[in-house]
Amino acid sequence: MAHARGAFVQIGATRDGLDPYLRCARARGMTAVLVETPAYLRWRRHLRRRPFDLELPVPEPEDCGQVGDALRAAGVTPALVLAGFDRYVVSAFRLAAAARVAPWPRAGRHFVPPDKAAQRTALRRHAPAVLQPRYARVDPGTVGTGTTAGDGRGPERHGPLFALAFPQVVKPVDGAGGLGVFLVRDEAERARALRDAAASANYGGAAFSGLLVEEHVSGTEYSVQCLAHDGRAHLLTFCEKLVLPEPNGELRGFREAGHLAAPGRSAPQALTALAQACVTATGYAEGPFHIDVIQNGEGPHFIEMGFRLSGFGLVALVSRVCGLDWAEHAFAAHLEREVPDGPPQEARDEPQEELRGGPPEETRGEPPYGSRPDGRRHRAAGQLLATDPHQLARARALAAGQGRVRVEASPPVPGPDDFTERELACLASDRQRHAAVLGRVTVEHEDPAWVRERLLYCAGAGPGGGSP
Repeated sequence: MAHARGAFVQIGATRDGLDPYLRCARARGMTAVLVETPAYLRWRRHLRRRPFDLELPVPEPEDCGQVGDALRAAGVTPALVLAGFDRYVVSAFRLAAAARVAPWPRAGRHFVPPDKAAQRTALRRHAPAVLQPRYARVDPGTVGTGTTAGDGRGPERHGPLFALAFPQVVKPVDGAGGLGVFLVRDEAERARALRDAAASANYGGAAFSGLLVEEHVSGTEYSVQCLAHDGRAHLLTFCEKLVLPEPNGELRGFREAGHLAAPGRSAPQALTALAQACVTATGYAEGPFHIDVIQNGEGPHFIEMGFRLSGFGLVALVSRVCGLDWAEHAFAAHLEREVPDGPPQEARDEPQEELRGGPPEETRGEPPYGSRPDGRRHRAAGQLLATDPHQLARARALAAGQGRVRVEASPPVPGPDDFTERELACLASDRQRHAAVLGRVTVEHEDPAWVRERLLYCAGAGPGGGSP
């Protein structure tokens, strides 16, 4: 295909296989172009994902220069550039700015998505009342050198790492999909986690640019799905997370296994204020984003922010609980300057001090789900990504007797014999994090507690599946 003008360019394939942007582009008659590593394009074809109009192999999609060269060689002139995967958000925004196409300049004339450490710095500087764990950034090059800067076990016994309380979380500043995240209980485990993370490869095979060590915050985890428009945060849905421990050698990691979604209009004001604080602090004025939050008695704690649609199938959950097409609203905001109306809750200007105390006193310590002020319940939907055959078996048994439970098996995972050694090295992180998903379990009901009970049962974290 030559001379594709006004094209939609997606850098990075979605890992959940939904590809919502592809549908939006075709509805507008735009040529849809996918840029990915050669290895992942082959992997994707083995999984029988929907093909884009043009699929361009680029060795390092995180390098917007390589992407730009590939587009020019193929005769593609983009009108919109978006990331399909967290790994490539920086490349997507830089390419859009270089090509002077959407989401530039309305997302921010000089906006470049900050990594996880830079997000913390931005909030500390511009929204100091937002709660977040204490943290320290570590250069992977210093890990294993025996210095405090490298692993916190050096002879100096001072510095930012030494000031952090245990337990702690170690993670890459530019990772995605839960890759390289460890929970550590002491200095020895932290040193081991830092060494493992520093020696690991990011998606596509490149090294991580930095590591983040932060104090672990206990509480209920949430993911909040939003759209920024003209610098205002519109909250579409918020999801209670089901996070399961995952052994990783001698260390412990996490797997984001499930989500229970509720409409944004039922969210406590503390969450909408936090979403607005994130938009303001990072300078992100237009486009989809999501934030991860841990709620406890002190209020909501900011964990991290992603500048794209959520993965893990959450685009479908947004549609189920509030009837909105998140991807379509993102396209409409970027191309037609339209903002979602109706159900989404817009973050209002609230004094930052109100975030210190979290949600109102009567909701503190309770999951922000369930009844509206008028006593009626919102529709809820949840999903579980099954990684254990027993989880899938429990879900199928439940689905056989309850129509509100559905099970969708994942396509067969390609075997290693189908790929070269070099391709397998490029795909190592994908094979570790995403190929383990055996199927998706979806549960819908008017009562969030009903949905939660069945998700926990399927995950093996709760008692029987209950009645229909």
